[in-house]
Amino acid sequence: MQSSAQHAFSTLPIELFLNVLDQLVNTRDGNPPIAYAPPDSITQALRSLTLVSRSIYPIASRYLYAYCVYLNNCTSYAQFRRTFGLELPTTHPCALQYGEAGCNEKLFAEADVLRHVTSLFLSPQKTVKCGSAPMVRLPQIIDLCNMVGPTLKRLAMDLQPLYAPVSEVERVKPFWDGNSVFVNMPNLEELICSFDVSDYFPHPPPNLKRLAITTQGLGSSEKLTTFCLGIESLEIFFFLRDPDMEAADIDVLFDNNKSRHLDVVLVDVNANHCTPKWSREWEEDDKVEIWEVDVPKSYYGDDDDLILCDSWFWMQGVRGTLFGIEKRRMECWSKVKKRLDALEQDLGELMGGP
Repeated sequence: MQSSAQHAFSTLPIELFLNVLDQLVNTRDGNPPIAYAPPDSITQALRSLTLVSRSIYPIASRYLYAYCVYLNNCTSYAQFRRTFGLELPTTHPCALQYGEAGCNEKLFAEADVLRHVTSLFLSPQKTVKCGSAPMVRLPQIIDLCNMVGPTLKRLAMDLQPLYAPVSEVERVKPFWDGNSVFVNMPNLEELICSFDVSDYFPHPPPNLKRLAITTQGLGSSEKLTTFCLGIESLEIFFFLRDPDMEAADIDVLFDNNKSRHLDVVLVDVNANHCTPKWSREWEEDDKVEIWEVDVPKSYYGDDDDLILCDSWFWMQGVRGTLFGIEKRRMECWSKVKKRLDALEQDLGELMGGP
């Protein structure tokens, strides 16, 4: 079976083979996910192609590492580090035995896969499936991101599962300028991240266009505000709507935005969306536009809104559908006020009538 497959691929023009692989990984809307998960049929197909022959291995491997780097638990994360020669303690359950090869180094070097890692999903959860693999620590995030960072264009990074005691964060802080992994990602255009990312890496990617962060508003955090709004190239910014959002929070978005034009998209269930009282008027030349996106609610309505929105946020983000999701413009407060005044007048007339 393998022999016949090998013969078939060996007679296939390379341009046609590349076209087949392009068709395999692309989606109907042209927006592939951040990364295909290991059980996905596309990942399985690319993995199988790497085993066909030595001539097919480099090509298939490049596609595999470009579209399928899906590190969703401690074990997959450790194995990825091991493949690229990053340090693992000898006591780590995923560490190789002395003299054991992590990959075919000659073939791996020929494939030059590191240069093709352009998209990455990183959320190293501690699960039963991970067995005894220890939780990922902050320095291990830094060295891996510094390795793959220069080529990344899309990144989904959830650092909530990270094991980062205060003492370890304090040790890293003096070196933030060098260890702020996003500074080393000049090609990164799309970032989906957990709300705590700016606590570890306060400097944002320099050329980012699309940002989604699972924070409920920006609050009074100057660091978070600078991280999210201080990027001159930013075009669209998603975050979870603060249930106590006020007109002053709208002003923060306008006053701190450094980009030429920014679409700010608030994510929440439909019933929670509303224009903050006494918000500024929208003008034609505004550099910021506020939008709203509705998260579908359970038929029974028994889900916690924040958990529901957070889960939806990650699902859409990793699927690659978040930034193209249907949205509507937040209504100007003056229009809302006009309707409320008319309603109050109607109620007054009704109450004062015969």
